[in-house]
Amino acid sequence: MWRTLFCVSIVIAASTMGAAARDKGSFESPYHLSDTIVVAANRFCLPVEQSVWPVTVVTSKNLQSQSTLNAALEAAGGVDIRTPGGDGAVATLSNWGVFNRHMLLLYNGRVVKDYSLGGFNLSDFSLEEVERVEIVKGPQSAFYGSDAVGGVVNLMTPSALAQRLKISAQYGSLNYRKYHLDLARRIGAVGVGMFAEHAGTDNRRDNSGMQRTVIRLNSDYLSADHRHRLSVSARIFDDSLGVPGPVPDPAMIPVYGNSESSSLTSRQEDDHHSFDAQYRFSNDRGGEAQLDLFYERKNLNYFTLYNYQSYYATIDSSVLPADTQLNIDSIDVHSLSVYNKRSSGLSGRFMASGGVLTSAAGFDWLSGFLAATGADSSIGTNVAGPATPYSYSYGTHNFWAGRQNQFDLWGNLVLQTANEGGHMSRLAINLSGRLQFVRSRRTQPSYDVGLIFAPGRAVSVKLGHGYAFRLPTLAEQFADDVYTAGNARLDPETARTTQITLAGRSTHGTVTAEVTLFHQQINSLIQYSYNPTLYRSVPSNVELLRSVGIDGKIGWRVAPFVSCRFGGVLQRAQQTVDSGQSKVDAFYVPDLKWRFDLDWSNGRLSGNFSVVYTSERTTRLFDGSRKHLDKVYELGMTVAARLGEHLSLRAMGNDLTDERQPDQFGFTAADRDYPGLGRRVILEIRLSL
Repeated sequence: MWRTLFCVSIVIAASTMGAAARDKGSFESPYHLSDTIVVAANRFCLPVEQSVWPVTVVTSKNLQSQSTLNAALEAAGGVDIRTPGGDGAVATLSNWGVFNRHMLLLYNGRVVKDYSLGGFNLSDFSLEEVERVEIVKGPQSAFYGSDAVGGVVNLMTPSALAQRLKISAQYGSLNYRKYHLDLARRIGAVGVGMFAEHAGTDNRRDNSGMQRTVIRLNSDYLSADHRHRLSVSARIFDDSLGVPGPVPDPAMIPVYGNSESSSLTSRQEDDHHSFDAQYRFSNDRGGEAQLDLFYERKNLNYFTLYNYQSYYATIDSSVLPADTQLNIDSIDVHSLSVYNKRSSGLSGRFMASGGVLTSAAGFDWLSGFLAATGADSSIGTNVAGPATPYSYSYGTHNFWAGRQNQFDLWGNLVLQTANEGGHMSRLAINLSGRLQFVRSRRTQPSYDVGLIFAPGRAVSVKLGHGYAFRLPTLAEQFADDVYTAGNARLDPETARTTQITLAGRSTHGTVTAEVTLFHQQINSLIQYSYNPTLYRSVPSNVELLRSVGIDGKIGWRVAPFVSCRFGGVLQRAQQTVDSGQSKVDAFYVPDLKWRFDLDWSNGRLSGNFSVVYTSERTTRLFDGSRKHLDKVYELGMTVAARLGEHLSLRAMGNDLTDERQPDQFGFTAADRDYPGLGRRVILEIRLSL
């Protein structure tokens, strides 16, 4: 009850004080954001040093030195990217020990959700369409609602008001090719832009190739006085991806199959369409208001040809003595799964400042819909045994659907001492609260309390505590298929996180450093368990996860043309299993994850050298067994050369150590995991005007 009252008071106070507050200057540039500005930390432009929670900004320069979005974000600030290894394959993100479903993805500040599984897939976005990435760690539910337990990742695209023409072609190992066009032209106060990309690769394993097309059209309007800004965009994403599955133990290779997979053929086809509109008003003296509207449609078709085997013995009593004979049934199952996802949303917010007080408030409405269809058909042949030959067939079909609407109110108050010469305030207190309303559920509150103390211009101490949550997905609530059943009585997963941060910089700003100590606990974790009565797996709230650790980063400009960056997380994450009280190491969470980057630029030549380290990991499989992955070092290098004013060449190498380290576990102890791609080299030619 007290949490709800706290959130109500914050929302009301922010709304009341904001309406009466005196205006103050806005931080945002009309076309570009400074590297020291972050949008996602409070849903408005905020200097990084004024964010209570740790922030990592991956700039346009950082992105351009990498070949894929996954490579650019891998271990950035210590986050953990997880993927089966092929370019285009599903890529998820983990931070501070939490799972992908506890991270929230933002696209230009608006929420992107997967209502079927939770979390998000980074492979749905291209590196080339993104100008910068903001990663805000820690609980952000007070600003963004459900799923923002471990933080938010904000992908930001370039403005159409900034004129440009970029054309590039890339070729590389494993028949990798990518072509992209990025065009923007400004006509008076209106900018019109277009982004188009086509990419494909065979990847290393059989049946793992990818074809992807992305098209984005956008237009921006900015009034002459910079007070009014309107943006509209439409995006189309289409891909076809082979999904070979885990490599099986040789003894478990199907009778009909190959050494690459326990399934004969798997392929997924994605078809996404989205529309976004945004209006923003900025008063000359600082008051800001914004209204966002979006609609998104996602269709996923998953085609599979599985092979199941059954071993059993029969007794031939027609002979004496009776003879026991082994029978092996091998069944090929053709399966089609179709997921139709729809989401839409409307949000509004405002911010105003007056003296020592800054207030913000807003509302969010989100609507999600998911319909799932499954169809299986099979033909089985007894390939060994006394009853050979015989055959039979069967077919199944199922359909289920679910919908969820949610309405949120939130508010934020910041009390700070007066700025001195434009530098950060000596003391700032940050209070945030949110109330989320979902039909047939109790009102879900979340809150965030923070304090920033800056005893000097070069040093600051930050304290933060937040209460966040994740609503059950539509699949967890309503699924009704051959393998799983939903549970409409599931409670939200809730989390409490506390952190203390010490940040500092040298006198001339050549060295910056930040160290964060964090403690995080998630209650009522949802886990699937087999129900023998229903013959299906059913989710329930049975587990707890706790993580504690150190998060740190250092930036050092060694010389005018050389700089280096280091970021990593040392952590211990544990969770309970099957509602038991004893704890085990959290599944698939490395104790240590870090990244080092060395960037240099001198005249016509520039480059990047990176090292990513992931410590050993373990997990518990469905059958109760445990699996282990060894530690791995991955080296990357990029060298770029300008051949003229507009033409450049780049050579990029990923995983130069050729580890081919599995980065995702199989489903059984017999699976030998998903081997990574290993060493790859990519060449690019680019024209920029």
